Amino acid sequence: MTVPCSKTLQELLANLSHRAVWGDCSVRITQITDDSREVQPGALFVAIPGAQHDGHHYIGTAIAKGAVAIVGQRADLKLPAHIPYVLVWNSRRALAQLACAFYDFPTKKLFTVGVTGTNGKTSVATLAAAVLGESALSTTVKNALEHDLPYTTPGAVEIQRRAWEAVHSGQKHFVLEVSAHALSQERVYGIDFDVAIFTNLTHDHLDYYRSMEEYLRAKLRLFEGLRPDARAIINGDDPYAQAFLKATRARVWTYGFSPRSDLWADGVELRPEGSRFVAHTPAGDLPIETSLPGEFYVSNILAAIGVGIERGLDLELIKERVESVRQIEGRCERYSTRDGVSIWIDFAHSPDSLEKMLRTVKNFYSRVICVFGCGGESDPYKRPIMGEVSGRLADYTIITSDNPKSEDPERIVRQIESGIAPLGVPYEVIVDRGRAIVRALELARPGDCIVIAGKGHERTQIFSDHEIEFNDREFLRGLGII
Repeated sequence: MTVPCSKTLQELLANLSHRAVWGDCSVRITQITDDSREVQPGALFVAIPGAQHDGHHYIGTAIAKGAVAIVGQRADLKLPAHIPYVLVWNSRRALAQLACAFYDFPTKKLFTVGVTGTNGKTSVATLAAAVLGESALSTTVKNALEHDLPYTTPGAVEIQRRAWEAVHSGQKHFVLEVSAHALSQERVYGIDFDVAIFTNLTHDHLDYYRSMEEYLRAKLRLFEGLRPDARAIINGDDPYAQAFLKATRARVWTYGFSPRSDLWADGVELRPEGSRFVAHTPAGDLPIETSLPGEFYVSNILAAIGVGIERGLDLELIKERVESVRQIEGRCERYSTRDGVSIWIDFAHSPDSLEKMLRTVKNFYSRVICVFGCGGESDPYKRPIMGEVSGRLADYTIITSDNPKSEDPERIVRQIESGIAPLGVPYEVIVDRGRAIVRALELARPGDCIVIAGKGHERTQIFSDHEIEFNDREFLRGLGII
């Protein structure tokens, strides 16, 4: 799909908070980017200072490749006389404001839903999009598999471009996961959210945020920015619920397992094959039978039902669409071997998500073997905590590699081991992920369950100097196990 018509710099500046402008603002802009490698002739290059690289150092490269205007935070730059320069207070926010204007504010023309929280974002977003019907969807899984992006939430320009494409392809809805990083880095600034959902807040990303309080403040920004007539759907069972309730001006529904919530579940029957429950909602009661297993999926479905009710959909249509979601890739994927061993593959990569997964399967199986690792270049403080969780809940743990990236895989597994070793429970360390999975299969007996956690939908394994193809499900298929 082609990009929208070009706009003059002057037209774009009407939506931009800026300090000063030098040069000819009648220049026409055909592209906006903050990546000098992507600059094409006619581009507006936005220079963003980052933790590792400062975009201001690449302005010369951008101009050489055809950039016709520059936006930045530094007042001491000396640019060629023919290149207009816009000085702003915050380049990240400026990028988002410019992208909104360049793509004609597409989220104002879509029923836009944002989902944030530590865990459950992909599941809730996928369910919400299914409930709404024709929807553009941006999730961790779709970004990885369809766009080759390793981010939960794309950059500001990419988000606005996808929303613009949704409008021009006749879509009516846009559902996206909103990460804490995206909120802190202004990637979703200017999006016109009709609904925001909060799933939960647990230990994660404390390599980026200095404390849980700072992490919380990042998440709250989504709700602080909602219009008064928007809808906030908040997990009332989460300990941080009150902070979100206080943060927003929007109309609020809570969801959970308490009758005090606006959307709540009772009569819950949990099975490995799925769940049954009755959803009590502001629009009436709704019996649900889903193939998605676990109490956390009951909670996720309640949030998605709330989206459908807010959109004005009939309860029976909501039920039909919720129940049509049979499986979400990399989330509670279930398989059985010829020997009667159950295998669950899940993206669980935080202490809370691993604990919820293990508690779920322990309801159904007498013996659970857990295979997991922790990613490199990401929150090292959670590693021993996850070791303790697996040691406490699984009957046998095999610690292995996830995506070590630039870190030493041995060092990562030893950090995990420091959390499980003091418990005196059975475990072993096998750094090679394939060998670790094979070892679990060797140990498993009929009726046992193997949980393979951490990578879920991911197709590759990333090391410091190379990347290999590796997907847990495809590895098992290659062995002829499933």
